[in-house]
Amino acid sequence: MSTIAQSKKEEVEQRISREKMPLGALQILDLFKDKKFKKQHYFFEKDGNKESFEAKFIYNKSAYSVEFSPKGKLEDVEVVIKKQQIAPKPLDKIESFLKDNFDAFKIVKVQKQFKNGIAKVVFEKSLLPTNHPDNFELIVQTRLKESYYKYEFLFDANGDYKEKRKVVKNQFDYLIF
Repeated sequence: MSTIAQSKKEEVEQRISREKMPLGALQILDLFKDKKFKKQHYFFEKDGNKESFEAKFIYNKSAYSVEFSPKGKLEDVEVVIKKQQIAPKPLDKIESFLKDNFDAFKIVKVQKQFKNGIAKVVFEKSLLPTNHPDNFELIVQTRLKESYYKYEFLFDANGDYKEKRKVVKNQFDYLIF
């Protein structure tokens, strides 16, 4: 396993009204009003000491999560995808990494992550069906020896490991091998 520092993912989300979103976040979202996002909801999120705001919505049958800093700066856009939607080469690298480091694993959730560049361009890029992400974020149930853990892994667009965080508590607690 890599010597990259590991932290914990302890996210707590609270639903909020649109009016409680930072102004900068609303300005970015309003640039795309014509897209007619469905089921749009807003959240305040705390992950350890980090605070952020999120807009979640459905667009072209895909679930989006757009994260902003408390000042309204775009941090990233994540789009839920199926594992099979990752190109074969990066997927092979990701699965090889997991096989090499765990006795067993189950990929529970996969997201394409967009974060590098000017906010409007990053957001625009995430909405295109043929987009190429900056990273893949995976929630993976793992087994090593007799211990079971859930981790959030970050891999770059080529499938190279970047970091992992242990998932402390979330909606995936019911999963067992």
